[in-house]
Amino acid sequence: MESITAYMQQDHVLIDAIAARAAAAAAAGDADGVQREGALFLQRLERHIEMEEHLLFPAFEERTGMTEAGPSVQMRAEHEQMHGIFEQLRAAIDTRDAAGWQRASQSLLEVLVPHNQKEEQMMYPMLDDAMGADAAALLAEVKEMAA
Repeated sequence: MESITAYMQQDHVLIDAIAARAAAAAAAGDADGVQREGALFLQRLERHIEMEEHLLFPAFEERTGMTEAGPSVQMRAEHEQMHGIFEQLRAAIDTRDAAGWQRASQSLLEVLVPHNQKEEQMMYPMLDDAMGADAAALLAEVKEMAA
């Protein structure tokens, strides 16, 4: 059976690959590439965050009672930090500003890289453990949201 951890880690890998393509386009001054790959990156990252905030984190909090403090609370705070940077990335896409994309994406990576590590090493495994036999049903909901 596929775990929530494995599925969400794979989603990180896919999103990271899109980010790399957007970064390469920005470095090459390819405004069309920044628009295409940057928009896809934001779409996929925002959907990933929605899966966490609407399905995974609430399920974790319900099972563990960790609603005031704990890993999901920290992850949400970091998502909030990212949302402000998303607006900078959108502005760079809209204005076809490759240098602006590079600056904003660097700011995002400073938050996103350690954030993803914490999710993969702590949050997702704790979620798999907390859900036990119900993890498969929750993963099915996540996959449906991702489709």
